[in-house]
Amino acid sequence: MCAPTRGESTEKSGLEVLRGLEDEDILIPALVCKRWHRIVRDPGFLCRLRAFHRAPPVLGFFHNSPDFPNFVAIQGMSGIRIAAAVRDLRMDGAGGMWWFVDCRHGRALLRSRDWADLLVWDPITSHRSFIAVPDQAREGAFDCNAAVLRPSGATGCGGDCRSSPFNVVLVFTSGSCAIACMYSSATRAWGEFVSILTPSLQCEVTEEPGALVGDELYWLLGESSILEFRLNDQRLTLVERPLEKFSVYKRNIRVVKSECGSGLGLAAVKNFSLHLWAREADHHDTAKWVLCREIELNTLLELPLTLPRVGSIPVWISGLGEDGNVVFLRTTVGMFIFWPKTMEFKMVTNNVLIKTVYPYANFYLPQVVPTGL
Repeated sequence: MCAPTRGESTEKSGLEVLRGLEDEDILIPALVCKRWHRIVRDPGFLCRLRAFHRAPPVLGFFHNSPDFPNFVAIQGMSGIRIAAAVRDLRMDGAGGMWWFVDCRHGRALLRSRDWADLLVWDPITSHRSFIAVPDQAREGAFDCNAAVLRPSGATGCGGDCRSSPFNVVLVFTSGSCAIACMYSSATRAWGEFVSILTPSLQCEVTEEPGALVGDELYWLLGESSILEFRLNDQRLTLVERPLEKFSVYKRNIRVVKSECGSGLGLAAVKNFSLHLWAREADHHDTAKWVLCREIELNTLLELPLTLPRVGSIPVWISGLGEDGNVVFLRTTVGMFIFWPKTMEFKMVTNNVLIKTVYPYANFYLPQVVPTGL
């Protein structure tokens, strides 16, 4: 299991052998073999590994708690290392703690208690970028949310993947307007504020993480709208979410990339049923919401039909993967990770108090720095 045989491509051999291996399987050969060490240390190796595997695995999820943020590992030693690293996230001063807001493209976004500052954190490298929130958002905002992502169109790595640029999109409501602006790590500055009128003064951006669908970011807004931020021209628009279709779900609903295609979708739970909706155009080119799938969860997850208390919610959508490929469901017996396409599921914790989770997906390659090579 040491070096590739003579005449083989280093890139191909490294990727094929490392497919599906755990961190320790990468470390051991790299520690004893010079050629393996050079492969793993190559700045472009992680990029080629990502292209080979396509979708990174979900290593676990972050969640906020009254004492400090936590990470629940789902698989491998990598998740355990991230769980240890998250305990070091502390602030100086009175606030004392960061709160998770979003996770995407290998980075986590956190905020201070008063939304005065944001922190973009790479759990793998521990690199941190601190960003001051604009005064207009701090002083006039009724509610806030934010997202972190790679710049639009930046699918390649260009060298070191982990030092690639990032954007942060901040959204908030003030009076009868929804307002957004975008921060670029390349310029280290916020862009111009853009705004749009909301259907009513009571509209607020929900605190749950948004969804990236193509070149648009989406957040639930009020009871009957979805806020869309277009990354290419930095504009806000509203998408209708009819009350007659979706009021039955109350707040047990999340925006997601549609399972039926590449467009906008919604995932919602009613009692013990998971409903997957898609926004599609009809033959008149008019967009409408279509129910794609209805999944009964009580028999699949073997959930008790008797609720522990009157009025409790038996199944709650706590989080979604970046591509909507996994759903985290809080139940009366614990938290499950559920794959709708394969109908597979796994209990990840028996904690029934977690409301919102921030799934973290990435390839974990340890920093191999052996001596004497």
